Amino acid sequence: MARRSRTALAVAGVLAIALSACSSGGGAEETKEDDGPVTLEFWAWGSNIDKRVEVWNAENPDIQVEISAPAAGNDMPVQVLSAVRAGQGPDMAQAEFTQMPTYVSAGVLHDLEANRDDIVDKFSEEVIESVSFDGTLYGIPQDLGPALLMHRKDLFAANGLEVPTTWDEFRSLAEKVRTLEGGDKYLLNFSSLDADLFMGLALQAGAEWWSYEDDAWQVNIDDDATQEVLDFWKGLVEDDLVSTYQTNSPEYIEAVASGRVFATIAGAWAPGPLLNQYPDTVGLWAGAQIPQWDTDEPRVFARGGSADVILEGTDHYEQAVEFLTWLNASDEGAEGLVEVNKFTAALHGQEIDRTPPALMPDDTEYWPTASEAASHLVSVQWGPNTQVAFTAITDELGNAIEGTAPWEDVLPTVDKIVGDDLG
Repeated sequence: MARRSRTALAVAGVLAIALSACSSGGGAEETKEDDGPVTLEFWAWGSNIDKRVEVWNAENPDIQVEISAPAAGNDMPVQVLSAVRAGQGPDMAQAEFTQMPTYVSAGVLHDLEANRDDIVDKFSEEVIESVSFDGTLYGIPQDLGPALLMHRKDLFAANGLEVPTTWDEFRSLAEKVRTLEGGDKYLLNFSSLDADLFMGLALQAGAEWWSYEDDAWQVNIDDDATQEVLDFWKGLVEDDLVSTYQTNSPEYIEAVASGRVFATIAGAWAPGPLLNQYPDTVGLWAGAQIPQWDTDEPRVFARGGSADVILEGTDHYEQAVEFLTWLNASDEGAEGLVEVNKFTAALHGQEIDRTPPALMPDDTEYWPTASEAASHLVSVQWGPNTQVAFTAITDELGNAIEGTAPWEDVLPTVDKIVGDDLG
């Protein structure tokens, strides 16, 4: 059911006025002229980005960057908004794609339209849409996590299993895995904690949970595409064809480590965490394209992705955009991000020959497979309260999986919670 809200606009307007009173203003046309070197404050949690900052600082004595990580994940917007309101915000910050509408609605981001031509052609249209709002560019994408079917190739080979290309094949394969010796094996785990995965699966099927039209947000989570996805996984759960351990619980970790869960759907970043958690499985994993509803028109969602943004209160817009463009959009920057083990949002970085992940040291096809997945990314309009949706999905899916609430209530309840939160 579609719901509309103008609350986010009202909040954005009020906050923008408040911010203008406590900040020094933004905009390329308002940037102060500096007689000496400029120091930019950059809040970012991404691993090894400090190494790229060191390279920049060594080559650019007149524009120095100080990087720190006061928060990460869902805590970062809270820290940034609080600092900006206090007139102490950084010049630049890292933001997950899902957080972009929160920042835009709060009125704290400097748009990048003045430098658009230097940025957009370095990325796919779908990635640019993840950092744009109502046609205006607000961020420079950095890294990306196109979804892959990470699977134990040794277990697939030992049991004569083939990677599924469609969701119908996926269900058939799940049925076959359940018949294997011991009766305790599953193709995949389905956890209510993976709310972003469920949303991604819905996006793949054609769902559009948020839209922005006529100066108002619309919420439409209880739609046909999402219902189709929910029904599919409901069938798998009720027929005991997928395990339902809580993600990263001791039970789940043991099931994967012992080879009782054969696969997981994760972003291209997966080899690192898998290696850390399951060091004894080096050489046993492979990545493949996720199953499709329509193989003639493959659609892939991202499990993760981030961008760098410039805060409205900066006095150094020109220097900030120069640094962030170098870091994320230049060929040198993309190559540098690859060197520090990022799957870049920039197309150039995706095309670079690179060493296979340590988890799969002989798999020269892993990164090309990830790049192929990235070429089929779906466009996404994230909403200003994405985290509210994730929390509601976790709660309501959890209730359905545990049998304490009917599956039929999941989508109407989540839709209402998200719509009510917008006002």
